[in-house]
Amino acid sequence: MDMNKGKWINEVINSLDDVKSAEVNPFLYTKILQKISSGNSEYTPMKLVWLAAASFALLLLLNFKVIKTSTSSSKNTKTEVQTLESSYQLFNENTLNYNQ
Repeated sequence: MDMNKGKWINEVINSLDDVKSAEVNPFLYTKILQKISSGNSEYTPMKLVWLAAASFALLLLLNFKVIKTSTSSSKNTKTEVQTLESSYQLFNENTLNYNQ
């Protein structure tokens, strides 16, 4: 078994012997430097900037509304539970963990 394992390890190690390295265009570096030094900056259109800002503001407004309604609904839930408790005459005997 150790012989097979050692053979497999050697096959894996030697499997990359025939792989060729990637060939790069010899003028790639000069093309990149020319693009950088040309000074032509590309700007984002103002229409897209305003659209992103409006989307962010809308998302912020919706989050605020959801948080506001969730806090008010939690207050209503507590009173609804108390209403059900009194209508069915349910009383909690556990005074250790009961906050009222």
